[in-house]
Amino acid sequence: MIYYFREGMTKHHLPIAFALVGIFVYTNVSLAQMSSSSYLIRWDSVNTGGSDTGSSSSYQLRDSVEALGDGRTSSASYNLDQGYRGGIFDPLISFDLRTQDLSTGRVATALSSLTVTVSSVSGISVGDYIVLLQNQGLNQVSAFGKVTAVGSSTLTVDSWTNAGTTPVIDGTNDYVYVLSGSTISFGTLSSSSVSTAIVSFEVSADSASGYVVQVNDDGNFRSGSNDIDDVTDGTVSDGSEEFGARSSDTTLASSTFDTDDSAITTTRQDVVTKSSVSMADRNFVTLKISISTSTAAGSYANVISFIASGNF
Repeated sequence: MIYYFREGMTKHHLPIAFALVGIFVYTNVSLAQMSSSSYLIRWDSVNTGGSDTGSSSSYQLRDSVEALGDGRTSSASYNLDQGYRGGIFDPLISFDLRTQDLSTGRVATALSSLTVTVSSVSGISVGDYIVLLQNQGLNQVSAFGKVTAVGSSTLTVDSWTNAGTTPVIDGTNDYVYVLSGSTISFGTLSSSSVSTAIVSFEVSADSASGYVVQVNDDGNFRSGSNDIDDVTDGTVSDGSEEFGARSSDTTLASSTFDTDDSAITTTRQDVVTKSSVSMADRNFVTLKISISTSTAAGSYANVISFIASGNF
């Protein structure tokens, strides 16, 4: 949920609801093997009888019956891999989305490789995802990773994912936040600063042609007849009424999210593209929002969707 309050609002104004939807896109996974603690049979081959598929509560099996030679053929509706130990390869994709919980911030005071020193480790456990911000705000430098160790005042991650630049931490306006859930609460917005939030995702795509992550919304932030404008000049600036986003993928050819703060529209746009098999591939999008002194007070809401799909 994004709760938006303009300066000077009184307590009787209601918070807005803003939902950020991560859509999990996948194809069915066929496991062409049987196994136990002591054996593994990847393919079953018989000369007569059998069927195309077989399954029980503990296995799925693809049979090869009277193979007539080696080779693969395909069309728009089928794949055939015939011959000795031939089988069908079923591509798959998984998509995990996590958003920055702005209520979990704590000061970051130092960074050494994969270990960041923080003012408090309260509420963070091994397995959590965190985002590290240098100079939080309009020109922040961001990186995120999965926590592998928690010390008395340190957090160690498995790796840092950034947008090409590693944060430099000196304890001045540097913070760590937990990444969890699929909603964001910005709190009180100010016309003198730009508010930001990270949407991170991890994709595994067992596809030779890779995958794409796209974004769209259901319209501008709105409250009745009022709305917050999309960014048009490539930069969300303090004092201006603007909303936009930028991707950590710096190699986009089909959109401007890699080089500019870009508008999220009702038309899907690419924010991450990969052209090869990717396992546990991480990227993020930085949402940026600002208001002007003339932005109308009220409760604003919209829905943003991120969609991952394989290039099959």
